[in-house]
Amino acid sequence: MVDAGNSRIKWALAPAARPAHWQAASPAFLASGAVDHAEWRTLATQIRAGWSALGTGAADTADASLASDASAAPDAPGTHSDRHFAPNMAPLAIGQGGQEDGFVCPEPAGVWLTNVAGDAAEQAVRMTLQTLWGMASADWLKVLRAGESRAGVRNGYRVPTQLGSDRWASLIGAHAAWPGEHLLIVTLGTATTVEALQGNGEYLGGLIAPGPALMLQSLAQGTAQLPTLDATMPSGGQAFARSTTEAILRGCAAAQAGLVERSHAQLEAQLGAPVRCVLSGGARHALAQTLTLPFTEHDQLVPAGLYEVALRDAQSTTSATTGTAAANATPTDTPAGASRAAEPARRGV
Repeated sequence: MVDAGNSRIKWALAPAARPAHWQAASPAFLASGAVDHAEWRTLATQIRAGWSALGTGAADTADASLASDASAAPDAPGTHSDRHFAPNMAPLAIGQGGQEDGFVCPEPAGVWLTNVAGDAAEQAVRMTLQTLWGMASADWLKVLRAGESRAGVRNGYRVPTQLGSDRWASLIGAHAAWPGEHLLIVTLGTATTVEALQGNGEYLGGLIAPGPALMLQSLAQGTAQLPTLDATMPSGGQAFARSTTEAILRGCAAAQAGLVERSHAQLEAQLGAPVRCVLSGGARHALAQTLTLPFTEHDQLVPAGLYEVALRDAQSTTSATTGTAAANATPTDTPAGASRAAEPARRGV
């Protein structure tokens, strides 16, 4: 699964067959990572390293290292359950796949992409596939686009295709994680998005606002004397600030929190029932210390949603292939999918 966002390209490997213990609320991806768009040439290196580690035991070492981090919640998605690979790695040569050490990445059962970063980002992903698996592998890529319904979620947009594919995947992932629950899904990244999802999978609509970093940048660029601040800086609390730096940080954090808390209250009043608030996205920590309402964190909603789509697509394809083969089989025939029936459990998507 690949998620090309506004700032980074994120990826994750998952089993091609859903594990019995799989929980969408805390997905145990086999490996994951992210690169800035400017560093897209290292994406193939990361994926190769992640896949290689699965067979060498290095992933277990990574897990042990993560487990020693006292700041990480034991069950937090994106911490202990998957192996994350840092972006500072040398890029592989296009078309070579870095096979000089004898390791060849297994062919994936499928590759799925959400992309809000334009044609250049999609081309970067296709080039990555070519680097790892050759020219023909670019044809494996399936690009998710929003539609009227998918994986139990019904799109409430007037024009369903206008909904961003990352938001669509997040809705699918959240519904799979908490089926039957009313959800307010808040994703904080370059932009802050707020989505209202009923427990029956009906998407009621959403909101889009500047993310924490964009708010800070707009103040610095639109005023003569205010400084440029980092959104990861601690705001220092919720009280009225007594310095300019604290005033900016707390003001922007309060604006983000106010959007979420107002939306949460509105949705609970509209539905007349409790609503779970879900925080996701790389900038969510800027909000976590400011919100006054309970919330659940999930840092892998987009790949979790892509995984649901990939599994259902594979199941649908297998069912169609098996049905056709069975209809055409003679008593001595072997159905086309039989020899590969066990293969998905050994492959990744």
